Amino acid sequence: MNHSSQNDISFDPRAMRRRLDLNQHEFWSAVGVTQSGGSRYEQDRRIPKPVMELLRLRYQLGIRLEHINDKNAAMIRAITEGELDTGTLRNQLGKIRKVIEASHALARTAAEVSNAAEALLEERDLVAC
Repeated sequence: MNHSSQNDISFDPRAMRRRLDLNQHEFWSAVGVTQSGGSRYEQDRRIPKPVMELLRLRYQLGIRLEHINDKNAAMIRAITEGELDTGTLRNQLGKIRKVIEASHALARTAAEVSNAAEALLEERDLVAC
């Protein structure tokens, strides 16, 4: 059985569910469909386009629908409507990751210097006694 969405993406939900090793309840509830409804869809009942689109978003694109909320919806809309350049965002994210990595390395070095200084002070105190 082959279904297609509005974006002309075709897939077999049953095969996808089995490939993901999910039971019907786990698979279908992620897109707001009951287990019994999902079972009917898997038995060649026509799947409405909105449900196919939700399946595509969740299982083909990996977007967890429950993570979309008021706080990130505007950002999602801006990206999907081309108002935000995802290349620039990826580039900025790469730079941020490098800064975080550098700050971790700096923190490790600072801890090493602090430990060495502490050891020197202890050694000096022992010599002074």
